[in-house]
Amino acid sequence: MVKILAVLYRGGKAAEEEPRLLGTIENQLGLAHWAKDEGHELIVTDDKEGWESTFQKHIVDTEILVTTPFHPAYLTADLIEKAKKLKLCVTAGVGSDHVDLDAANAHKITVAEVSGSNVVSVAEQVVMTILVLVRNYTPAHEQIRAGEWDVAAIARDAYDLEGKVVGTVGCGRIGYRVLQRLQGFDCKELLWFDYADLPADAASKIRARRVEKLEDMLTQCDVVTINCPLHEKTRGLFNKELIAMMKPGAWLVNTARGAIVDTDAVAEALKSGHL
Repeated sequence: MVKILAVLYRGGKAAEEEPRLLGTIENQLGLAHWAKDEGHELIVTDDKEGWESTFQKHIVDTEILVTTPFHPAYLTADLIEKAKKLKLCVTAGVGSDHVDLDAANAHKITVAEVSGSNVVSVAEQVVMTILVLVRNYTPAHEQIRAGEWDVAAIARDAYDLEGKVVGTVGCGRIGYRVLQRLQGFDCKELLWFDYADLPADAASKIRARRVEKLEDMLTQCDVVTINCPLHEKTRGLFNKELIAMMKPGAWLVNTARGAIVDTDAVAEALKSGHL
């Protein structure tokens, strides 16, 4: 028998009505029947904060930990020290920045994730968010809901994506798909920055140019979208100094981890009108 601890999010009525919402405590990743049939112990909870939480009480003798990017259980070095039986930590999604990877490596704990599991969803979200910002959609929607009709107030900050320069920080599974989906918008140019080059076959299928230095790309872009993982080199990457290199009035879209961006620096840039 193996003890499996799954820290998932509470889905409520929506999860009860829709079994496809697997990452919820109600639907238990679809593991409940399998675990029972195989004789494994499955603990499912959304209680993860503090030393009295279900997560911290059970981690001490758990062998497999499953968590999600939407409701991550932070597996710190001190918790790993207490988790004497832990062998495997799985992210039911993409990203393992909630795990102290150095500590996990030192204790020979395998850290895994479901790479590529939601890349299409995120890429579409990126394109939608770009359009919402560039077209000034949200203020227009709120104006209509308020029963107002001031076209000029919305139009002065509404633009076409056509003719704009769009760049992605990261051109992996998500960043590449964003560039694919932007092909039909007749942008002036599509740019990408990444430490690794694209395979020749993949590069030939998109009209986009690689920029060797991030700073050089930022100075050219009307829209910048962040599609890279969170790690030591990207934490706080978009700080005050880097944001200052962006074009005045540029749009910044971050559907990756929030910690990649210095929120205070973004707030300051928005207040000044730089973003």
